[in-house]
Amino acid sequence: MSSRLIPVMLFAALALPALARADAVADLRATLDRLQAMQPLTASVKVSSTARDEDGKTSQAQLQVSVASGGDGLHIGFSPELLQRASSEAVANAKNKDVPTPIEDLLGKLSPVNVQPMVDYAPVLRRQLDGVTLASQRDETLGGKPAHLLVFDVPLPASASKQMTIKQYTGQLKVWTGPDGVPVAVQNAIEVKGRKLLISIEFGNTTDYQLAVIGTRLVVLSRRTEETHSVFGKAGSSVTEATLTASPARPGA
Repeated sequence: MSSRLIPVMLFAALALPALARADAVADLRATLDRLQAMQPLTASVKVSSTARDEDGKTSQAQLQVSVASGGDGLHIGFSPELLQRASSEAVANAKNKDVPTPIEDLLGKLSPVNVQPMVDYAPVLRRQLDGVTLASQRDETLGGKPAHLLVFDVPLPASASKQMTIKQYTGQLKVWTGPDGVPVAVQNAIEVKGRKLLISIEFGNTTDYQLAVIGTRLVVLSRRTEETHSVFGKAGSSVTEATLTASPARPGA
């Protein structure tokens, strides 16, 4: 073998992993670009939450709303019974500020900004890939099925360092894809420890998504968010879960 070929072959061998990594991300982006919400979708979304405050008090709530997404935008339907429950909570809280308002609080999390990603997740994930760095990838199983895992490091948002002095930060985005390259699960996780003036602050958030393709769009079948926080030694936590059930397509739709 020519001595000139050895450096060339060595360089090519070293470059293969980098090329494979770049191809995996490019393929993921291309797949997300193809998953566009071209067909209308109607569904119901169930949401539940459990929150524990710094005094150890726990509040729970559960509700269901209807959702329609199509060419005329996003529509979220709240039943009269649900609105009445929220109103009753507000009345009781106005008389006694110690009375919790779990339904009203949970309704506050059901803005279009929170619901839209559930019915059209591809553009959201596409944006999340901007600015992240691929740290590793490997084949594994998920739910007993073959999958490919991409792990990304997520940089600290510039706004965070303006709000407090950062002592420790970790941010990670995990994306599992199926044999066809379509994302089937995602996990976002961040942990921040810092200080503002003399107050120590800790915050953690982990959100897990289970995904599926319905028609031409990537939807979130389930979303689970665990959040913890500690301010000056007083800790609290919450778990919020949402599940989406698509309605059967109407004949001729």
